[in-house]
Amino acid sequence: MKKILINSLKDINKSSKSDSIAFGLFDDQQDLFSNINKDSNFILSELNQSGDLSSKLGEISVIYTPNRIFKGFKYSKIFIIGLGNNNKLDNNSLRSAAGNLSRKIQTSNCNSVNFVLDSFINKESNYFELSQSFIEGFLLGSYSFNKYKSSKSSEKELYFDVTSSKINSELDISINKAIINSEAEKKARNLVNEPANIMSPSELSKFSLDLSNENLICKILDYDECKKLGMNAFLGVAQGSVEEPKLIHLSYKPNKDEKSATWYIGKAITFDSGGLSLKPSGSMLSMKGDMGGSAAVISAIEAISRLKIKTNIEVLCLATENMPSGSAQRPSDVVQAMDGTYIEVENTDAEGRLTLADAITYARKFNPKAIIDVATLTGAAGIGLGKGNISAFSNNEKLMSSVKKAGIFTGDSVWGLPLDTVSKKQNNSVIADIKNTGGRLAGSITAAHFINHFVKETPWVHLDIAANMMSASAEGWYSKGATGIPTRLLIELAYALEN
Repeated sequence: MKKILINSLKDINKSSKSDSIAFGLFDDQQDLFSNINKDSNFILSELNQSGDLSSKLGEISVIYTPNRIFKGFKYSKIFIIGLGNNNKLDNNSLRSAAGNLSRKIQTSNCNSVNFVLDSFINKESNYFELSQSFIEGFLLGSYSFNKYKSSKSSEKELYFDVTSSKINSELDISINKAIINSEAEKKARNLVNEPANIMSPSELSKFSLDLSNENLICKILDYDECKKLGMNAFLGVAQGSVEEPKLIHLSYKPNKDEKSATWYIGKAITFDSGGLSLKPSGSMLSMKGDMGGSAAVISAIEAISRLKIKTNIEVLCLATENMPSGSAQRPSDVVQAMDGTYIEVENTDAEGRLTLADAITYARKFNPKAIIDVATLTGAAGIGLGKGNISAFSNNEKLMSSVKKAGIFTGDSVWGLPLDTVSKKQNNSVIADIKNTGGRLAGSITAAHFINHFVKETPWVHLDIAANMMSASAEGWYSKGATGIPTRLLIELAYALEN
């Protein structure tokens, strides 16, 4: 995206600088094209009345209007995106349709596009929310990770036209949110899509440091400093790799008088081989993305600082690789976590929860208001809920409700699962205080129980994004590869935490 300009619909055929134009089309809509009919020789009305324009949600029609034939019409192409039933359209379906439109336009031969924003909005009451969702969907749908491609496609120049009655500060705010939110999720996707030989713990630390400014403070601790803190659970995971582990701590504190903050903690295993409990070879290809939680929380806090949301947020990521070697942690090893808990390492591929144990203990020393941890933790999350929902666990109904509400708005659906007393017993160890795995049954639940052991009474939500980290195909506002989930959810949640 190069830029977004806001123009008036007063004279749509002259005000825009674009060479193409895009409209939304709802079922049974008759008057959509009234302000452009004469200039386009009534071609849109004719096609709409004959049923040649599809209003099915997400379907796209392209009408070619070359200048030598349509001499009074400045646009050479018209894109029509179906929006379905006017009463059923919401933020997520509009965002998804916009993503489809984005990919279509990216592959078309046009230099810029004028979006008639009013045509995509079906409700006056939440015009600005829907505007934000539409723009987010379009910007995210155009994402591609082509850093290592010799031939790169360029991104289209975009213009958004709205009616003069909507050109105001509220629309400016919505557009600014959409741009910052989309940029944040794209950064998260970039971090996950980077190969593991590039995105090492040191590189993730450098990325975080580069984000820092007077409002966003970054602190990095090395191996020795983590050792002094007693982070043996974290360092036990790291000991099989030649890459030095790093503690990444980002602070955004707009409320200077308030001592406490909400902590976003992201799992940051930059490559997970499974350690000596080695994964099957087919399961390793996506394990560069085992730092998806850290990518989301790091990208989210930068966006929160840019948006100047008035709530204190701390981000913490304990970054390392999990590798097999002569120095690697063994199944049956016992480590003492930062809080003094003795952990029996039954499976070295259950490593993420070990790093989260020390991360949560570190955060608790600062008296947090709440902790939200984000982790690609268990394959069991996908077995239980598939890819359509983030598996969530909590010890606080109010905080969980806020997380779910944020997810509804951003399209990152959150589904709560129980922390039952029966499955909790599966983590019992014969020789230590707790085991790092409870076996195959209820795998995502026993992992959450393990984390909860270190949370104590702090209000907490655990988001297991293992099933949602990657998309196998381009659909809606997602492209093939990393999704960036739940970056925008965390940004939206920060607004709820202002109160």
